[in-house]
Amino acid sequence: QAVFYGPPGTGKTYVARKLAEHLAGDDGEVVLVQFHPSYSYEDFVEGFRPAEGGGFELREGPLKLLARRARESPDATFVLIIDELNRGNLAKVFGELYFLLEYRSQDLVLQYSDEPFKLPRNLLVIGTMNTADRSIALVDGALRRRFYFVPFIPDTAPVAGQTNHGGVRCLALRGREQVAQQVQAGTGFDDEL
Repeated sequence: QAVFYGPPGTGKTYVARKLAEHLAGDDGEVVLVQFHPSYSYEDFVEGFRPAEGGGFELREGPLKLLARRARESPDATFVLIIDELNRGNLAKVFGELYFLLEYRSQDLVLQYSDEPFKLPRNLLVIGTMNTADRSIALVDGALRRRFYFVPFIPDTAPVAGQTNHGGVRCLALRGREQVAQQVQAGTGFDDEL
């Protein structure tokens, strides 16, 4: 797991998408979700929604849907990009995901389906965080321990001098392979955030 963090316009989402496409290749899949203050566990993992004929039915969110597809294709790589990660109430949205991110080989019973669930190893998670948003200060240690944090700072190499008209030119070339290896290996955590 990795989180790209920095001010707006430094290419975090662009690089996350390009890296995810590279990692997924032709056989895998990339899904992007964007967190916001009203996003919930029921939206992200699973929750009850109105049924067409009345009443409610349990529906899977993007995390559970992508995890199922990843289990069905164990030789492919699946990447979930969570854009604006820090804009959601992470403890509320993630629920059991905190445990599952750290202990991928263990099952955990989900809150609504009451079924065992685990994250397959071929499902990678990349998040982006905007440091201009004050809510980044609220990111807790539990999240910081489970993700490798990659800074996107405009006045330091390799971002310095790469912006053109508010965009980032070829930042995806910067250490993409190195970041990909660290994401896949789950190594390294930046305590400077």
